[in-house]
Amino acid sequence: MKKTILFATLAVLVVNILAGLLLSSYHTFNMLATSLVIVLTTTLMYITEYITMKDAFRVSLPFLFAFLGLVMFLLMLFSEPQLQDNWRVIVSLVLLLFEALVLYITYRVGKTIK
Repeated sequence: MKKTILFATLAVLVVNILAGLLLSSYHTFNMLATSLVIVLTTTLMYITEYITMKDAFRVSLPFLFAFLGLVMFLLMLFSEPQLQDNWRVIVSLVLLLFEALVLYITYRVGKTIK
């Protein structure tokens, strides 16, 4: 599973960067933001593979992270190319915080149950 995640991430990241370089309407801000979302989503999925947790969480969390990563990717893709007063960036940060909290809570619960 780890190799599949890594290969898929590299493929999507290369396509994203190439699209950013080739398309004039794809702003550099959006390309960097979407690339960061791809890397952060992959990092969260990798963390679920390495930490101790129940099998149900180990199977379901990568799907949740991939779905929310897709939502954040689309938010960043269609975002205005600025940080200031950008609600899509704020929503993406809230989703990232939610993912981190879910991961931490499942790790702590899995650690205390054993």
